[in-house]
Amino acid sequence: MAATFPGNAAEITLAVANSTCSAIKAVGARYIETHDIKINYLCKSSGLLAKGIRGGAIKADIYISASRRWMEYMTKGGLVAADKVVSPWGNRLVVGAPAGSPLKLEAWNDLNTDRVKTILIGDPGTAPFGRYAKEALQRTGIWEQIKQKITTTRHITLLADRLAQSDNRTVGILFSTNLTDRLRSLYAVDPTWHPEIRYYMAPLGASETGAEASRFFEFVNGDAGREVFRSAGFDVSG
Repeated sequence: MAATFPGNAAEITLAVANSTCSAIKAVGARYIETHDIKINYLCKSSGLLAKGIRGGAIKADIYISASRRWMEYMTKGGLVAADKVVSPWGNRLVVGAPAGSPLKLEAWNDLNTDRVKTILIGDPGTAPFGRYAKEALQRTGIWEQIKQKITTTRHITLLADRLAQSDNRTVGILFSTNLTDRLRSLYAVDPTWHPEIRYYMAPLGASETGAEASRFFEFVNGDAGREVFRSAGFDVSG
């Protein structure tokens, strides 16, 4: 979980939405080229991280959420100062399938046909990408018709791995940045069908490494960090 550094290096812990894990590790790798620091990464769904931090089970210096809802949960709990929250990146939803699947979707309502047997989404209660998917399905009026096809997963990398090993009648709704070479996009979800997908990042008030965490926070939110996220497919225009 942590990179290797000199024994006397400073240390910070990042609690990050699972969909940002690869990108934030790439930012961290760039940061440690010029800073003597050890970075630990806790990659889970935004809701599980928020609940863990607020409940005292998780100790971290910076929190990254894939939705406003969980960052507001943290600010209301007094763990994050509202004026310290930034929103550097955005994302988009797609319907994906295994790379070798012959399945084609020409319209969103094709999810409600016999061609699709199983629809994988994140747990709407804790995983923002699952909540966005459910809201899109509800807003377009097909949730009640397809909900018996829904299977939920705890986080997005688990969904991507499971989807890659699925049959030709299984699809998944996930962030476009989590498509791997074992998956392909079938359909881009209309962004007007769900709230805007934005990420929220803030230092945690209880951090014991305030100065070190602040320096890394500024780096992630600066040009170098945004370039890493842009290269990974995130929207950094916000």
